[in-house]
Amino acid sequence: MEVSRWLPKATFAGAVLLLVAVGKPLRLVGNGENLVLFTWFGGVNPTPLQPGLHWVPPFVSRTVLFDVKTQALTWKDGDANAYAPRLVVLSQDGQQIQVEATLQFRILDAPKVYTQLGEEYLDRIAPIVRSAILDETAGFSAQALYSTQRPILQGQVREQVAALLQEYGIEVLDLLLRDVKFDPDFVAAIEAKTIAENRLAQKQFEIEQARQEARAVISQAQAEAGQLQAKAQALIQNPQYLEVVKASVLGSRLETLVTK
Repeated sequence: MEVSRWLPKATFAGAVLLLVAVGKPLRLVGNGENLVLFTWFGGVNPTPLQPGLHWVPPFVSRTVLFDVKTQALTWKDGDANAYAPRLVVLSQDGQQIQVEATLQFRILDAPKVYTQLGEEYLDRIAPIVRSAILDETAGFSAQALYSTQRPILQGQVREQVAALLQEYGIEVLDLLLRDVKFDPDFVAAIEAKTIAENRLAQKQFEIEQARQEARAVISQAQAEAGQLQAKAQALIQNPQYLEVVKASVLGSRLETLVTK
């Protein structure tokens, strides 16, 4: 009799433990994570499970954990954590350029990422970023990127990637292009051209400075000539003007000289 009393309870408890062990109906979602729930009868739940402990239907469901913290996708040589080596792209004039790139992003809609990109979403994001860098770089000359246009290129790539990934529920926080390398012969040619242009600019400055100094001398000479001409004209029109000039220069000594 005693066995018949506790046997059903033990059987039920064992079934529950077996269900928990095999079906794993409990899921723990950590901070900075979202859990996407897929059930055979309902498909993908559009609302992800937030941090905490959740019960999910056993045997008829599948869950995928997504990191919703800030993530980075990097192209860099010699970095074990990088997605791939640095990118090789072509400028508008066909110059080969090597560049390190880093995409900083965050998943805003984990179910959408799961539905449209899948669990290996990095392998879907990477070609989008690479294609945007290739496309935008082709719009710039190598000389422009070597000098001042690199921030503009970076901004255009960031804008394009952000617009594309937004459709997949991903927010782009930043996109950085670093350590841009050009062909050594191209760099040598650009530097030689820059030196020649700087020397030419210096010569042009010196020539312009000499011209301004010459103009100043001519202007001063013309002013002095004008003054002399005015004095001569006054002397012609009024002979007594000479006596006035003498008096202003010699003063009392002029009178002494005249009386003697």
